[in-house]
Amino acid sequence: MHPLNPFLRAFFRSTLPAQCSPAHHHVLLVPTTEVLLSSRDRESHALYADLSSSEEFLASHVLRIPGGIPPSSAGKEGTFRENRGKAKQYSTANGRTVIVKDTYVYSNKGFKSLNQAQLLNDIIFYPDTFDAQSWLVYYISRPLIGVFEAISIVPASLTPPESHPARDVGKEASSVMANAPRKKEVKSFAELLNLFPMIARQMQPGMDPTASHSTKVFVESEELDIIQLYDEEDMMRRSLETAVTAAIDLFQMVDKQQLSHLGATTDLTGPIVERMIEKHITEQLHDSVLFPRISSIRRFDDLELESRIKQMVDVDISQVGITIGDGPQGKQELAVRLSRGVEIFKRMSTAGSPQETLEILLATQKLVTMPEAAAMNTSQSRSDGTSQSHPEKQDPMLTINADTLVALLLVVVIRSSVRHLQARLSYMRHFIFIDDVESGEIGYALSTFEAVLSYLTRDSGALRKASRRNKQLWQATKNGDIRGMRSILEPGKYSPEELEAIEDPTPEPESTQNHAPPQNRISWFEPDSPAQPPNGILKEDRGARGTSSQRSQDIEDMLRAGPLAHVFPFQRAPSPPPLERPKIKKRVSMETRSSRSSSSVGSFRSRADTMDSRTSGIEGDTSIDRLSQTQDPNGQSILMMAIEHRQEKAFKYLLSLEDYYPLDLVLADCNNDGTTLLSAAIQQGNRGIMEELLGFIIAHTEDNQSLADYLARQDTQGRCAAHYLFHQPTLIPNIGHLIPWKLKDKNGQTPLFAMCRSYDHQEYRWMVEAAISSATKAQKDGQPLHLDDHVDSKGNTLLHIVNDPHLALKLLYHCDSDANAANDKHFTPLMVASKYGRTDLVRVFFGDPRVDLFMKDARGLTAVELAKDDEVRNRIDDLVLLSSSPMSDGRSTTVVRSYFVEDGTVRMVLKSGAPNGNSAITVTTCRRSLADFENLARWLALENPASWLPPVTGFQSPFLIPSKPSRAVLRDIQLRLDSFLKVLLNHSTFSTHEMVWEFFLVPDIDSSMLAERSKRKAETRIERVKEEFTPILDVREVENFVQHARESVRSVHHSTKSVLRRINKVRSASTDLVDAGLIASTALNTLPFLPQAHKTAVERYMKTLTQMESSPLSGFYYSMLSISTTITAVLTSLSRPGSLIGSMSGAQKAIDRHTLSLRRSDRWPLGLLDETRHRMQRDAADKVDKSAGELETLGKELKHTQQTVASELAAWQEGRVREGRRACKELAKRMVVAERARLESMRRAIRGLGLEASRTS
Repeated sequence: MHPLNPFLRAFFRSTLPAQCSPAHHHVLLVPTTEVLLSSRDRESHALYADLSSSEEFLASHVLRIPGGIPPSSAGKEGTFRENRGKAKQYSTANGRTVIVKDTYVYSNKGFKSLNQAQLLNDIIFYPDTFDAQSWLVYYISRPLIGVFEAISIVPASLTPPESHPARDVGKEASSVMANAPRKKEVKSFAELLNLFPMIARQMQPGMDPTASHSTKVFVESEELDIIQLYDEEDMMRRSLETAVTAAIDLFQMVDKQQLSHLGATTDLTGPIVERMIEKHITEQLHDSVLFPRISSIRRFDDLELESRIKQMVDVDISQVGITIGDGPQGKQELAVRLSRGVEIFKRMSTAGSPQETLEILLATQKLVTMPEAAAMNTSQSRSDGTSQSHPEKQDPMLTINADTLVALLLVVVIRSSVRHLQARLSYMRHFIFIDDVESGEIGYALSTFEAVLSYLTRDSGALRKASRRNKQLWQATKNGDIRGMRSILEPGKYSPEELEAIEDPTPEPESTQNHAPPQNRISWFEPDSPAQPPNGILKEDRGARGTSSQRSQDIEDMLRAGPLAHVFPFQRAPSPPPLERPKIKKRVSMETRSSRSSSSVGSFRSRADTMDSRTSGIEGDTSIDRLSQTQDPNGQSILMMAIEHRQEKAFKYLLSLEDYYPLDLVLADCNNDGTTLLSAAIQQGNRGIMEELLGFIIAHTEDNQSLADYLARQDTQGRCAAHYLFHQPTLIPNIGHLIPWKLKDKNGQTPLFAMCRSYDHQEYRWMVEAAISSATKAQKDGQPLHLDDHVDSKGNTLLHIVNDPHLALKLLYHCDSDANAANDKHFTPLMVASKYGRTDLVRVFFGDPRVDLFMKDARGLTAVELAKDDEVRNRIDDLVLLSSSPMSDGRSTTVVRSYFVEDGTVRMVLKSGAPNGNSAITVTTCRRSLADFENLARWLALENPASWLPPVTGFQSPFLIPSKPSRAVLRDIQLRLDSFLKVLLNHSTFSTHEMVWEFFLVPDIDSSMLAERSKRKAETRIERVKEEFTPILDVREVENFVQHARESVRSVHHSTKSVLRRINKVRSASTDLVDAGLIASTALNTLPFLPQAHKTAVERYMKTLTQMESSPLSGFYYSMLSISTTITAVLTSLSRPGSLIGSMSGAQKAIDRHTLSLRRSDRWPLGLLDETRHRMQRDAADKVDKSAGELETLGKELKHTQQTVASELAAWQEGRVREGRRACKELAKRMVVAERARLESMRRAIRGLGLEASRTS
C-alpha cells in the first residue's frame, strides 16, 4: 500500500533512494499531505500533488549530510550550544542549497524563487520493502519549489442571478486593492512629520516661532486683573487662531512634490490635515498654558456646579424624568448603557485638546442614545439587505428625542464626577476653529451639553431633594435600621413629629429659594437653529465684554428665566387647566453624515414643540413607589443593598412589603452586572438571606420551573447563581436538581467546572462529589456524567483542572471521560498535572491504561519534559519504572527517559527497582550515554566471543538539524536501547554478568578500568579453554548441527521480517487515515447546508482516528524488532563455529604441507648438505608442531563455542517464544483498551447529534 502523501509515494518509486546511500546521512523535507493536495504553483498553475512526482521537486527536498555531521555555521568554530541557533547551509540531492535557521527553512542557491517553510514535526518513515531502512522525515509547512498558492474549497451552492454582477465587481475591486500598494495610516500630525521628514524639515523653522509667540502672549496675560479675565479668554482665542492659521499656511507652502507624495501614499485630504494641525497646536499648549488659564477664568462657575453635582450623586435614573419602558429589564438596559457612557465621559479628564474633548462628548452621546444590541441588529439587517423589506422598522436612534437626550446626559454628568465642566464647554466652543461648532452634530451636542450644565446650576433643587431622600433610605438599609426604613416606606405608622425628626431638614440653597423659577416659562430648541440653547439662554458672544458684577447680574437673570421644563416637566395639573388639544406626534430626525466631522454620530434636529415632550416624566419623584425601586449608580436596588451588607432583618422586612416588592419584581431585580438577588446572596455567603429568598420564591410559585429559570439567569459574564455555589455548597443537595449544570459563562465554564477550580475550599472533595452526583442525575439519561459537556473555551476538561486524586479517580472510572483530551495548547490532563507538580494526580493518570504517557504538546514536549522541576520528573520516571514488566526475581529495570544534552549528545536515564522486606521498592538511578551502551556491548563481546549479542550500532543522529533535533530519533534510540538492556537481563549468559549489573546499579563507572578488566578476563577465558576443554578433530557433527540450526533460525528470521513489514504498513495506513480524515473534515466544514452539530460530530469522529504516541502497534513493532535483532545476533553467533572450522581446515592443511615438506627432506642423500637438511627438518617440525598446537587450540575453542551456542540456542528459543507470546498478549490487551476508548469517543460524537448510541458492556 502506497503512502497517501504524494511526495513520499513518488520518492520511493523513483531512483533517488538508491542514490541516497546511506539513508542515515539524508533528511527528507516533506510538505504535509494537506498542503500538497490543496495548493498549486501560481506561475505554472500546476497542482503540487502533480509537481511532487518530478525528480527536480523530489531532489530539491532531500538534504545531504555527509558523514552524518551537520554543517558548521559559515566555518566558524565554537561549541555545539553556541552554533545551534545559527543559520546553517545544507546541500540538496540535486546540488542546490537551503538555509536552516531556528525552525525555518529558506530556499537559497539554485532555486528560481525564494521560499520560506516552517519545520513542523519529524517522524521515522519505513518504506514498504522487505528489509526497509529508516528515513528521517521532517514535515514542512509549504514546498520550496514554485510560488505557493492555496486552493480554497468553493461550496457548490446556487446564488441569485442578480447578485452575480455585484459579486464580480467586488472581486474586481478587491483584486485591484490587493495589487495596489498599501497606503500609510496617519492618525496625528506628529506621526505625519515622523513619516515624512522632508515636510517636517520645511515646517520646523516656522512652527517653533509660532508656538513661542503664542506661549509668550499667554504668559504675559497672566498678570491681568481679574476684571479683565473674560477679555483675556477672547485674546487667547485670537492668538491661538492666529497660530493655527500660520501653521496651516506653513503646511501649504511646503514643496508641492512632497505634498503630492503625501497624497499618493496616504488617505489624507486638506480638511483632515487642517484638523490635525489644529489639534497638534492645541495639544502643545494644552497642559502648559491653554487649559489652566481657561480653568482659572471659569473657576467660580465650576466650583458652584461641582458643589451642586455632589448633592445629586444618589439620584435614580427614574427620577430625572425619563419614561422607561419594558419595566425592570428596560431600566437595567438603560442603566448599563449609561454606565458605559460614564466610563467614556470620564476620559474627558485626561483629554489633551478641545478636539479630543469634543470627540469624547460625541462618543458619549452616541453611546447613551444607541443601544449596542440595537446597533448590531440594525447593521446586520442593513448588511443582509433586509431593511427595505421592513420599512416600518425605524432606526432606534430616531426614538430618542431632545428631552430624553438631555436627561440621559444629565445622569452621565452627575455620575462621572468630571471637574471643570464649564471650562471644558467654553474650551470646546471657543477654541475649535476648523470645525463648525454652531450647527450640525457638533452644535447640537454642545447645545445639549450646555443645557445640562445650565439645569444643574439653576434648576436642580428637586433632584437634590430626591438624592437626599434616596440616601436616607439606602443608608438605613445598609445599616439595618428597620425603624428608619419604615419611616420612609410606611410613613403612616409614625407621627409627623417622628417623621420630621428622621427626615434630614437640610434647607434648599439660597439661590434656589430666592429665585424659584415660574413653571409657565418654557422655551424649546428651534428646528432652524440647533445651536440655540433651551430656556432662552443666549449664547455668550465671543466678543462680549463685561465685568464680574455684570456677569453675576446676568446669572441672576438667567436663573429667573425658568426651568428646563421640556426636559423635566412637573406632572401636575396647571392652574388654570389648559384647553385640550389633539396630540401632535413628536418626531426627531437625523441628518446625514456631516461633511465637516471625522467622527459622525448622526446629526439631530429637534422639531415639533408638543405637549408629549413637556410631560415625558416626573422630575425628582420621591413617592414611596419610586423610592422603593431606586438604585444606586451600580444598579443596586434596596433589596440588593440589604444583601450586600448582610442585613438579614432588613431584607426580611423588605420582602414583607409585597405591594412594593412582588414576586415578578424580586425575580427581575439585578444590578448593572446582571447579578440577581440570589446570586449576590450566595456570593455573600449569608445562609439566612438565601433561605429567606428561596422560601419567598417557593411560597409564591406553584412549580419549580420558575425557580429553575431564576437559577439559570445569567449576568454580564454569563454566570448564573449556580456558578457561585462554591460559596454555599450545602445548597447542592436541596436545589441540585434545578441547577443548569450545562450552562456556560463567557469563558465556557459550567457550575461544576467552577467548583472544580475552587481548590482552597475547605469542603472541596465533598462539594465536588455532591456536584458530580447532582449533575449526573440532572442528565436524566441513566448514564455516567458526560465530561464533554463541561469543557471551557480553552479546551480544558474537568480532568485538566481537578486538584484531588480521589476526584480524579472518580472522573476517570465513574464518568464518561476522555483521558487524553487536549486543550488549546495540546496539553493533556497528565501534562497539566506534571507541569504544576501535582504528583498524586500524575500517579492516578499513570494507573489508567487509556492515558498516553508520551503524547506531545504543540512544541513536541511530553509530560516528563513539561515537569515543574527535577523532583516531579524523578517521580514520573519512577512511575514509568513501576509500569514496566518485572523479571522473574521481581526486579524491574528499564530506560525510563532520554533527553538532549547541550554538547550535542543524548543521555538515557536507567532505573532499576527491586522489592525489599518492608513492602517497598528500592530504586537506583543511572545516566548513560549512547557511547556507554556501545562500550558495554564491545566489552561483553570481548569477554564472551561465542555468545550471541544484539548489535548496538547503526543509530541515526538526532542532531542532523541542530536547531530542531529529531525527537522521533531520540525516542527510537531509547526504545531500542531499552530492548537491548532487557535482552541482556534475560540472556542465559549475560543475565548474571557483573558488568551488566554494574551498568544500571553503579551511577559512576570508570570506562578505562572496565576496559582493562574485560581485557584480562578475555585472556583468562582463553587460558581456561586451553586447560579445561578437549579439542574436536572431527567437525562433521558440528557442521551438521550448525547448518541445521542456521536453517531453522533463518526461517524464523524471514517470518519476523515479514511481520515487521506488515506492522509498518498498518502503522503507515493508520497515519494516512488520520490525514485523510482531517482533510475530509475540512472539506465538510465548507458545506453550507450541513448543520453545525453534524460538523462538530464529524470533527469528533476524526479525532477518534488519531493514533497515540505510544500506540499498541508501536509497542508491538519494537517488541518484534527486539526479537528480530536477537535472531540476527543468534545467526551471527552461529557463523562463529563455521569460521572456526574454516580456521581448523587451514591449520590442518598447514600441518599436511609442513609434514610433506619434512618427508621430502628425508629423501636427500646422506652426507650431502647435512646441516642444511637438518635445519629444514627442524623448521618443518616446528611448523608442524605449531600448526598442530593451533589446530588443537581451535578444536578446543570450537568445543567451547559449540557448547555455548547449543546451550544459549535452547535458552534463546524458549525466551523468543515467551517474548513473542507476551508481545501478542500485550498488543491484544492494549488494542482492546484503545478501541474501547475510541468507541466511547464515537458515542460522544453521536450523542452530540441528539442520538443515543446503544451501550455495550
